[in-house]
Amino acid sequence: MNKGTKTPAINKNDRFVNLTIDTLRVLSCEMIAEAKSGHPGIALGAAPILYTLFKNHLVADPTKSFLNRDRFVMSAGHGSALLYAVMHLSGYDISLNDLKNFRKINSKTAGHPENILIDGVDISTGPLGQGVGAAVGMAIAETKMNQYFKKYNLVNYYTYCLLGDGCFQEGVSFEALSIAAKYKLNKLIFLYDSNDVQLEGRVADSTVIDTKKYFESIGLNYIKVANGNDYNEINEAILLAKKSEEKPTIIEIKTKIGFGSVHEDSPKSHGAPLSEEEIDLLKNKLNYHNEKFEISKNAYFDFESFKKRGTKARESFEEKVKKLKAADPTKYKVLENILNKEISFDKKAFSDYQKTKDSTRNLSNYVLSKIAEINPLLTLLSPDISSSTKINFAKGGVYSTDNRLGMNLNLGVREFAMGTIINGICSTGLKAIGSTFLPFSDYCKAAIRLSSVSKNPGVFVFSHDSIAVGEDGPTHQAVEQLWGLRLIPNHYLIRPCNLDETIKAFEIALTNTESTFSIITSRQEFDLPNGAASKVSRGAYAIKSDRQAIVNILATGSEVALAFQVESILSSKYNIKANIISVPCVELFLKQIESYEKAVLGTTLDASRTVSIEFGSSLPWSRYAGIRIGVNKFGLSGTFESVCKKMKLTAEDIAEKINNSLPKLKKGETLVNN
Repeated sequence: MNKGTKTPAINKNDRFVNLTIDTLRVLSCEMIAEAKSGHPGIALGAAPILYTLFKNHLVADPTKSFLNRDRFVMSAGHGSALLYAVMHLSGYDISLNDLKNFRKINSKTAGHPENILIDGVDISTGPLGQGVGAAVGMAIAETKMNQYFKKYNLVNYYTYCLLGDGCFQEGVSFEALSIAAKYKLNKLIFLYDSNDVQLEGRVADSTVIDTKKYFESIGLNYIKVANGNDYNEINEAILLAKKSEEKPTIIEIKTKIGFGSVHEDSPKSHGAPLSEEEIDLLKNKLNYHNEKFEISKNAYFDFESFKKRGTKARESFEEKVKKLKAADPTKYKVLENILNKEISFDKKAFSDYQKTKDSTRNLSNYVLSKIAEINPLLTLLSPDISSSTKINFAKGGVYSTDNRLGMNLNLGVREFAMGTIINGICSTGLKAIGSTFLPFSDYCKAAIRLSSVSKNPGVFVFSHDSIAVGEDGPTHQAVEQLWGLRLIPNHYLIRPCNLDETIKAFEIALTNTESTFSIITSRQEFDLPNGAASKVSRGAYAIKSDRQAIVNILATGSEVALAFQVESILSSKYNIKANIISVPCVELFLKQIESYEKAVLGTTLDASRTVSIEFGSSLPWSRYAGIRIGVNKFGLSGTFESVCKKMKLTAEDIAEKINNSLPKLKKGETLVNN
């Protein structure tokens, strides 16, 4: 590439280039000044990058979304003002008033891009680095759909991602880039806004890396653009990247943060709005004469090629869909599922299971295998432990460059990247499930949170759910993770206790279209109690009732089986009758109307006569239970039985504690749970 800093040589057909780029710069700064909040530095420096991408390369129809559009991820989400400005000029449903309301209440132009607010924002971003992983997921999805519909040439989009120095420094980027290189995602192009400056100083103050050697060493195609203001050089680099046949490409584009402003090349330009006077100085330097929020017609006209390109591609896709529908009903059904973010689910497929004792991780493998048989584009991601979590499909094959339809995708030990990649895959309409041990959910919790913000239907299965893993000790024994996940808005945690609940958990998780789910499974086997799967969607139900009960026992997952043991001891040893209530999903139970809650819990058994049993943090159960049996310290290394005995969590210990903690009935007093 050209290594000079010459003035861009503008093609005669691109006579508005400088005007449009400067429009994007000034418009972004005016939005930020109006909001009194935002990041002008990236907008001023990276405007030529987004201009070139949207004008010449990105294939998308701003008026109507379609599956085979190119994807763009603004991993450096703090540059949202620039993204909104270019989307406005490109014809997306973002008005000038929307730009003026940047970062204000009820505005679609939020402080960081949110896909739930704007059609055309493919995924929410903001936490640096996560967009890199999401882009990898989108590219993986393209390879699978490309291969599955190859005969009809239905899906062949590119995925572009703008990242900055902060994204590059986050460890998840290295995880994700390594996966991109491993699986030769050649239609994935990263645009690296490399300006050597960050909020608190120079990049060199914290980072010393030869970027060319670094990127090439992990298997990326590396291109450098020395002058980030050179539209032609950026354009040539993207053209070259699109010719890569085996490697994803990263284009390092050297820009000046805050270009043209009084704070050019300074950390001050990163997150501080320019004053009105400073914007006037910027306009003078750029020789830009428009009034505040005034946009020249030529700037709009400059993106006509983008609109025409997108319309043509969408119409071509729609014609191919018609041909597919007529020629191949089976594959057309798969396409319908993708477009609707749905999955095929056969409730009759699970009738051949016979065991009465098992672990829920084994149950999840059984259920998942039945689902995978009729959903060829399902992706199962594992950070090197699918043999332990059991989230794999033996007949599904391994995803590779030679087998893009392989269901089982090995990520190595990369939990955080797994979460971000799931977000990218699911954003396209495909379904993806990731798994690891519950204590390690903390590694991917940031991605789960962003998935929930995005209303992205990602699914996670976390096994090894408590101190019951035994010998591995406290580092592998979950304690606080259950409630940490339950507290994430728009995320639902289901902890099944038997086959029926496991089937329903996967059905709910995989057929939903706008929430994130975690299914929690056990390593240890236990007696599987009979339960009503239909009630899982309501969060809780009485799995055993006794009209003479004077206590309610609430339990989740494997502890439901333990609750049956406790109930038996209470009855035989202490003459205490108890109801057992399975609570597979606290969040769903909290959404139920009051009458259903009363029907489950009864009206005469208050919190003082309600017990919760869950081998994790017990305090949050105080909403329902006055007697809380749980684990509020880290576990121990030893067999499950010995750990439970040491921590006084055997059925006998729990029954004794309940007996000692229950308020005593007065002579002749009875309670009937109605």
